[in-house]
Amino acid sequence: MGISSEQIATLCATSDEARTWQRQNRFEREQPAHDLTLPGYWMAKHPVTVGHYRRFIEKAGYTTERYWTPAGWKWRAASSRMLPDHWDQSPWSNDDRLPVVGVSWFEAVAFCEWLSEHADRAIRLPSEPEWEKTARGSDARLYPWGDAFDPRACNTRTSGIGRTIPVDEVPTSGDSIYGISGLIGNVSEWTASRFEPYSFDLSGERERPQEVCLRVTRGGSWFSPDIRARATSRGMNDPWFTDRDLGFRVACTPES
Repeated sequence: MGISSEQIATLCATSDEARTWQRQNRFEREQPAHDLTLPGYWMAKHPVTVGHYRRFIEKAGYTTERYWTPAGWKWRAASSRMLPDHWDQSPWSNDDRLPVVGVSWFEAVAFCEWLSEHADRAIRLPSEPEWEKTARGSDARLYPWGDAFDPRACNTRTSGIGRTIPVDEVPTSGDSIYGISGLIGNVSEWTASRFEPYSFDLSGERERPQEVCLRVTRGGSWFSPDIRARATSRGMNDPWFTDRDLGFRVACTPES
């Protein structure tokens, strides 16, 4: 987990953006590189789509308090919120195959609680280490497909599309070694984890849902420059933050 000094040097050898990040000490939030051994988990192949999220809306997800954290319910009620941002705006929701955007961390957690009830298993946001392991495998690669950026493997600012694309149109060349799609680009993704400096431990303290704090986002998006669209790059936002390039995917722990 995290980026090594050697990997930073490799990026800086070919990227002006990387050299700027190095001068600004922006790689520090991804260091030190360190090893973690994770228990087993399952990760969704794609981010949650407009079609998936529509079911949450239709099945009273926004009016059922038990799906929400106390802070999330208070935020939803204070704003009379009943839909994610940009829900009625093309091109963000005019295709059920698009990744849902405009959702806060509070909404992503509520969706997971709703889905848990209907799936009869505990669905949740992935932790930050789970997300990174899914993207990198066990060989510390910088991208799901290897160590060199490939604009053909993902939807980022370099692609020039300027919006999200359906999850089943994301190039399969960008899949991780586990067959997980769209981890880099298209939408940045909420994780369960509180933002803190590395090193990371597995105590679970960073994933407590009741805590109101900065939460980590991962993966970069259709709007991201190449330097942001990496498997170790860490973003963070307040749990009520939303944007047109921010979505989420779900995970769960295998049944014993």
